[in-house]
Amino acid sequence: MLGYYKIDKDLIKNIGIKCQNIEENIYHLCCPLIVENKKSLPSNLRYLYELLEIPIIPYSKFNKDRIEENKELENKIKKFTYYLELNIDIEMEEEKSLGHLLRVGKYAKELAESLQLSKKEVDDIYTAALFHDIGKYVIPKEIIGKNGKLTDEEFELIKTHCITARDILGDFLEENVMQMVESHHERLDGSGYKNGITPSLGAQIIGIADSYDAMISKRVYHNAENIDSAFEELLLCTRKKEDGGKGMLYDKKLVQKFIQIQKKMNKMA
Repeated sequence: MLGYYKIDKDLIKNIGIKCQNIEENIYHLCCPLIVENKKSLPSNLRYLYELLEIPIIPYSKFNKDRIEENKELENKIKKFTYYLELNIDIEMEEEKSLGHLLRVGKYAKELAESLQLSKKEVDDIYTAALFHDIGKYVIPKEIIGKNGKLTDEEFELIKTHCITARDILGDFLEENVMQMVESHHERLDGSGYKNGITPSLGAQIIGIADSYDAMISKRVYHNAENIDSAFEELLLCTRKKEDGGKGMLYDKKLVQKFIQIQKKMNKMA
């Protein structure tokens, strides 16, 4: 396998274990991907490469000189690999493990597909989910990986990651995808951040997927919740506080559909 991706050899060994049953192995997202047999790749991995128009090339047909002549493709490949590296750095600081961005992408894609959205809409939501936290890269590591409650000042700094994502990604993503990245922490009742606006459907889907994975994952600042508790928490976020909920953060039908999908997937696992 050839590509631009550079990573410590010892870390490679652990990545496969951390990411089992998600997208196989993050290291295999190096680009372009040269494989013996395209059909042997996990479907989600093939989907990601096809979505980003990055070639999966049979080794028998590999022509390095031909690829290097296509500078536009080469630049796109290098950019994607660079952004992936930033995401990995963020995850290692915040969770001390890898897989969050891929799980959120997977959950968001499953929910979007269940709503019978167009392929383009599903692709856009999936892409935004993959890069939803990239703005955290400019936040000091001692805040991202803080073992304890954030101060008000630190939390205000965390909030900026939605907006600073644009500074990092530039025009790499289409505008509607970039807007989903920027608004994935916005909530239906206006209590989200950074602008207190009503999020688009795509941003709502990513917000639900992101919140769910944050709850069931062990991080430096909290232990993982069990899945049923996470489902209950999501449902509480679809009811007003005066009705015993935590506010109208998420659309109830979306949350119910998400829970239905995850229960089905968990039974199949």
